[in-house]
Amino acid sequence: MGLLLPAALALAEPQLRAGFGRASITPVVADSWTDVDGDGRYDEDVDSYEDRNGNGRFDAVYMAGFQSPRPAAGVHDELEAVAAVFDDGETRVGIVAADVVGLSHSFALKVRDVYAEELGLDYLLVHATHNHQGPDTQGIWGRSRLRSGIADGYLKFLRKQIGTALAQAVRRLEPADLEIAEIRGRDRKIGTVDTRRPDVIDDGLRVAIVTRAGGDDVLGTLVNFGNHVELLWDHNLELTADVAGWARRGLDLGLDYDGARYKPGLGGTTLWLTGNIGGLITTPPRVSVMDPRTGELVAMPSQEKARAQGYQIAEAVLDARAAGEFTRVAAPSLSALRRKIDVPVSNWPLLFAGSTGVLDRDLDLRWGFETESEVGLVRIGELWIACVPGELYPEIAVGGIENPPGADYRIAPVETPPLRSAMRGRVNMMVNLANDALGYLIPKSEWDEDAPWIYGASEKSYGEVVSAGPETARIVHRALLRVFAAASGERKKK
Repeated sequence: MGLLLPAALALAEPQLRAGFGRASITPVVADSWTDVDGDGRYDEDVDSYEDRNGNGRFDAVYMAGFQSPRPAAGVHDELEAVAAVFDDGETRVGIVAADVVGLSHSFALKVRDVYAEELGLDYLLVHATHNHQGPDTQGIWGRSRLRSGIADGYLKFLRKQIGTALAQAVRRLEPADLEIAEIRGRDRKIGTVDTRRPDVIDDGLRVAIVTRAGGDDVLGTLVNFGNHVELLWDHNLELTADVAGWARRGLDLGLDYDGARYKPGLGGTTLWLTGNIGGLITTPPRVSVMDPRTGELVAMPSQEKARAQGYQIAEAVLDARAAGEFTRVAAPSLSALRRKIDVPVSNWPLLFAGSTGVLDRDLDLRWGFETESEVGLVRIGELWIACVPGELYPEIAVGGIENPPGADYRIAPVETPPLRSAMRGRVNMMVNLANDALGYLIPKSEWDEDAPWIYGASEKSYGEVVSAGPETARIVHRALLRVFAAASGERKKK
């Protein structure tokens, strides 16, 4: 399992070029339905559907996250694949983020197989924003446990649209400058909470703004923020990009309220990159979010609540730039490192779903069941972007791992030191669900699959239900440390 794609030593000062692109990935919602009993779940004995295409059946687009089946009844706003491509004359790196719940490693490899050589990409990061209001792309949320929720042909369509966004970004490559910042202290103020003890949040907005070389025109923005994209919660029946879409629109076009602009945006194309969200980090219905224009507190899941948080994120970036808090990165060079990992899968429901084709997951039988995955690191000068193939518990990133009473393993924390302590960028982004969707990455000393439950809880925690197993976090942590060490070694040589 060697390191791939080492950065070449630059013989001359590199000239960064950058381009951005986007494409719609919204599936066709052919039929609508009425949730007669209001439970957010389609029951053919209770609920009714409208056969709008007249084919005599309910053509469901199953939404990911929460209960199932939860078919879409319509579309509120477009889901998108947003891409950025960077090129320093030696290396070309692509980053694409899709408004879906998760994408398997095999999906990411297929995208690379089709587009990496065609577009001259040395490395491609394929990221899912973990949107809980988009179509099922993993197979878990179908009509039943034995039927996949992935619509026929959708993953093929998604790969094509990702390619469209990347190709657009390549066509738009031009000389660019880079400025970066880390904005702290916003997470809890805008409603981010950790719903599983220990209460740890990887606080901060990590932001990179790409401008036209020598000028102020913004080509695009990268925003890395750790929160579940699920503010519409479990009774929403319309496809939407949720808080990620509102943050992108706020930064691109400004904070707009029904045609009245409260604050201008940056312009360009914003790429949302979901940060460390294990734990789980979210904004539940009981937590209010303040609208930045009106000061109104919005608690009930709604587009208004998603807009309030998205606009607060956008406003934080706008205000920080206006205050001169961004640092210009001089002559940034590019490099990308990745490391393959083999992850044992001990979660029997996931094994069953994967082996029967319900789940989009490749499995290998060796000493036990394993799945192939990877970690990675993209460096753009002093900007580090770590690629984490699941939902990382924040204490693995910033410290605070515990071994509470009730944990299945009476051991000291093994995922140490904290990952951020080994990152050497001026601004260090950590992107969850990058190139894979392994589920929750839970510290082994906090693993709790058997009673008694940790911290005296009365019921089982959710995280273990959608995790590959208790060894996953340790494997990912160790591999990332090795990638960071290799990157730091290259940096010293330069």
